[in-house]
Amino acid sequence: MLSFLNKKIKVAVHDGKFHADDVFSVAALSLYLKKPLQIFRTRDPKILEKMDYVLDVGREYSPKDFKFDHHQEGWSEKRSNGIPYATIGLLWKEYGVKIAGSYETANRIDEKIIQYIDAEDNGVETFKNVFDSVSPYCVSDYIQSLNPSWSEKKANSLDLFKEAVAEAKKMLEVEIKKAADNVLSKKKVQEAYEKAADKRILVLDDDYTWKKTIASFPEPLFVIKQFTEDKVWSVKAVNENGFKYKNRLDFPLSWAGRAGNDLAEVSGVADAVFCHNKRFLCVAKSEEGAIELAKRAIANSKS
Repeated sequence: MLSFLNKKIKVAVHDGKFHADDVFSVAALSLYLKKPLQIFRTRDPKILEKMDYVLDVGREYSPKDFKFDHHQEGWSEKRSNGIPYATIGLLWKEYGVKIAGSYETANRIDEKIIQYIDAEDNGVETFKNVFDSVSPYCVSDYIQSLNPSWSEKKANSLDLFKEAVAEAKKMLEVEIKKAADNVLSKKKVQEAYEKAADKRILVLDDDYTWKKTIASFPEPLFVIKQFTEDKVWSVKAVNENGFKYKNRLDFPLSWAGRAGNDLAEVSGVADAVFCHNKRFLCVAKSEEGAIELAKRAIANSKS
C-alpha cells in the first residue's frame, strides 16, 4: 500500500454497460482507500497491466495483487449459504470490516446489500415473485438505469459510471451508519429485556431498532417507546416469529380504529390517543398510559 500514498490510484473495470457489481466495487474501494481514484473502463490486457487495482475484469482473483474478478472458467468461490461471490463480494470479504468499522456491521451490509448483488451478477435467484407481473425494484435495477439509453448516443459513459459510483458510495455510507446503529440498538434492546420486570412489556428509552432482536425472545408481546417529534408514546405489538403481518397478540377488536375520547372510554385509559384499525399499534400521551394500554390488552386476551 505504500506505493499508493503519493499518487492517484489507477483502477480498471470493464467497459460497456455497467452493473451494480462493478459500480459498488469501485465505490467500496473508494471508501476503503479514502483517496481519489483514476478510473479506466477497458478490457485491454496491456492497460490492465498498468493498473493498481483491477476489478470485475481480467479473469483473475488475487487479493495480494489487488485483482478481483469472478469471470474466469471454473469459478467456484461461494459462501456457506451457496451464494457465489462476484467482485463486490470478494472485495467486501477482503476490506469490508475495515470499511464498516466492525465485523458485525460489515456482516449486516453483506447480508443486506452485497449478497444480493453477488447473486444477481452470477445469475442466482434470491426471491420469487408472488405476482408474475410485479417485481421488486432492486438496487441493481437502479444502477442499470443510470446507463445511457439507446437514444442517448452522445452520453459520456465514463461520466455516467462515475455518477453511479457516487450514488453507490452514498448508499454504502448511509447503510453502514444504519447498520452500526442497529448493532448498538441490539445491545440496548437486550439490556431492556434483561432489566424488564414483566418481560411481556418492554419499554425502550430511545428509538432503537428492535424487531429482529425481540423476535429471539419468547415472552415480549408489546414494545413501548416515545415518538420523539410529537412526544407521544407508541405501543407496538410484537410480530409472531417469521410472520411480518401476524402479531403475537393483537389489541382488542373493540379498540380498532378508535381515537381520542372514544378510545379512552372503551380502553379505560384516560390519555389514550389512537388505535390502528389493524390492531398492531396504540398511542398514548404518556409512558404510564402506554404501559396501561399494554397491560389492559393482555388482560383482555385472558377474559
